[in-house]
Amino acid sequence: VQKGFDCAMYRKYLSLLISACVLTACTGETTASVTSKTVPAEKITQIEAKVKKLYPDADTKLQHQIVDVAVESLESMVFIKGGTFMMGAFKVPCSPISTDRMDWSPDAKCNTDITNVKTGANFIHKVTLSDYSLANHETTFHGFDAFQRAHHRPVVKADIRDKYDLSDDEFKNLTTPTKTWQEAKDYCLWLGELTGYPVDLPTEAQWEYAARNRGKHLYYATNNGYLERKGDQHLVDGRYVDYTKDEWNIGSSTDLNQIKLYPPNPLGLYDMAGNVMEWMNDWYSEDYYQHSPEIDPQGPSSGTKKAMRGVGLTTSRASNAIVQEKYHLYNGFRCAVQQTTPVK
Repeated sequence: VQKGFDCAMYRKYLSLLISACVLTACTGETTASVTSKTVPAEKITQIEAKVKKLYPDADTKLQHQIVDVAVESLESMVFIKGGTFMMGAFKVPCSPISTDRMDWSPDAKCNTDITNVKTGANFIHKVTLSDYSLANHETTFHGFDAFQRAHHRPVVKADIRDKYDLSDDEFKNLTTPTKTWQEAKDYCLWLGELTGYPVDLPTEAQWEYAARNRGKHLYYATNNGYLERKGDQHLVDGRYVDYTKDEWNIGSSTDLNQIKLYPPNPLGLYDMAGNVMEWMNDWYSEDYYQHSPEIDPQGPSSGTKKAMRGVGLTTSRASNAIVQEKYHLYNGFRCAVQQTTPVK
């Protein structure tokens, strides 16, 4: 009996030792605990083990940052029920009191913006999307720093940090700039590798559907469909009145690139109305809307530019060359989970 007991205890001890080595890579170090209200502890443990396996030579601080970024990426995912909508630049009232405060009606007859003609956004077409999830905020320096350091690359804008003696914490809630589309793509795929979910960039159709609160006729992706800019005014009973702090839903140029300063849209997505431009997964083509399939369109099969969304009207299209000359503060991105069930 004693021998059987000893064997059982030995097996239990060995199991605990193996588990500890999976989490610490048997280095004697432990990854600082990351807790979450929405991501299960066992999922966090899996992520920790993955980080140890992929980056055994990274110091404990960096490993912890990578785990923190991966867990937060799952916390930020908003599940969006798919559906059918008419994608494209729907009409606006011809003589609105303010283009910042427009309400759609079926008898609206005027075009929103001349650029929508040039980009092909005026071609309204039927799209049906499957369920998916979208990050509630744009990717920050904190996340992109972890990605860069994990791959032994310098952090973005390191010269500015050194010049002004700015800490990582001061960059934590700022959107990271990008120099290439591939950086954004690779970052999202990296999160997928860490978390085990199919993380990728969103498609143009997914972005517009979410910005319009599941395809509704909303001109701006704010909490109420209007632009109520910090420091601006609106007309009330024949006189201009300043927007109060409680009414602000979009920032001025002084707080550009800070995430979550203003209320999210009805789906819980922040900064869809104009923080930075966001890379889409799609190649860009001016006539794509005329050939787009109805079910889950992915964009053209090839091209020279990538689609971008995020500043101005919910239906406005833009594009950019996949490689830029420098890191642009206005070129950011957010990731999506390309599966039809919620992140758990």
